[in-house]
Amino acid sequence: MKKITALILIVALFTLMFTGCIPKAQTEQPKPEKKLEDKSENKEDIPEETEKIALRSVVLSGTTAMSMAKILKEKPAIFKSEIEHEIIKAPDLMAAKIISGEADFAVIPTNLAAKLYNKGVPYKLAASTVWGVLYVTSSENIDGWEGLKGKEIYTIGKGLTPDILFRYLLKENGLDPEKDVKLIYLPSPQELAQTLISEKGKVGIVPEPMLTAVLMKNQNFNIYIDLQEEWKKTTGIDSYPQTSLIIKNEIIEKYPNIIDEFLTKYEESINWVNENKADAGEVIETLNIGLKAKIAEKSIPGSNLKYVDAQEARPAVEKFLKVLMDFSADSIGGKLPDENFYLQR
Repeated sequence: MKKITALILIVALFTLMFTGCIPKAQTEQPKPEKKLEDKSENKEDIPEETEKIALRSVVLSGTTAMSMAKILKEKPAIFKSEIEHEIIKAPDLMAAKIISGEADFAVIPTNLAAKLYNKGVPYKLAASTVWGVLYVTSSENIDGWEGLKGKEIYTIGKGLTPDILFRYLLKENGLDPEKDVKLIYLPSPQELAQTLISEKGKVGIVPEPMLTAVLMKNQNFNIYIDLQEEWKKTTGIDSYPQTSLIIKNEIIEKYPNIIDEFLTKYEESINWVNENKADAGEVIETLNIGLKAKIAEKSIPGSNLKYVDAQEARPAVEKFLKVLMDFSADSIGGKLPDENFYLQR
């Protein structure tokens, strides 16, 4: 009898415990799991973007490095990932680092970006950032394009972008580059600047920031032709995208949020340089690219730094590359890049 009574009590207790749990189970529903936003189309293979990864950017010396002055000074982390930055002086060394895959981000001449893409190097153009830096300066009075007729004109880079653009604009303005002027090529912007400052040469096509150095050190020189303005008159496009940012495809595919953050930081850097010229000049001097702060500061307006996303920049890029291709197909790798060249965000 005692065993039966004990069994009844156990059953009753179990029943009370069970029925006491029912309301709670019915009224409290499990909370849905919160998912992180992921911008990529293929989410299955995307690593966590809070993961710390090693990244590297390379930037060409000169005006191109000036556009990244704020980033190069502050070295901001991107989603916890530190980025190693390197300033490179020669385009061929830059190309080698891109071909080898050492660089995740690279700011380079736009035609070099096209040439590498056409050779199958897996990068995309993400933005164009330097919109022309070339000017005709002289210690003599030059009355427009006709005033160049019969002149010796000092420049750099035979067959390279400055040379091609100047020849194109000469022709568009009724002058024959082979007959109406004598082009004298020097090996570097620094040597070009010294030749003009000493007035061994009276007329030159000079890029910023070397142009500012010439104007500051020899007040006999003035700007007579702004090649960016002449490009606009000839093509109807505001200017030409001389320099662009390219990004490795692997990084684009795996880390879209890192890409967005880097592009935001780059745009902020360009805006800061344009809006804080004196401070930017001080920072640029510390980059060891051969520019004193005052020269860097005064060269910023003529450096035409402007951040334009790839899709918006595409018409200007295509016109620029078409002009280069018509003069020298090899300068862009033999053909215009297809639509996959341009990053879509």
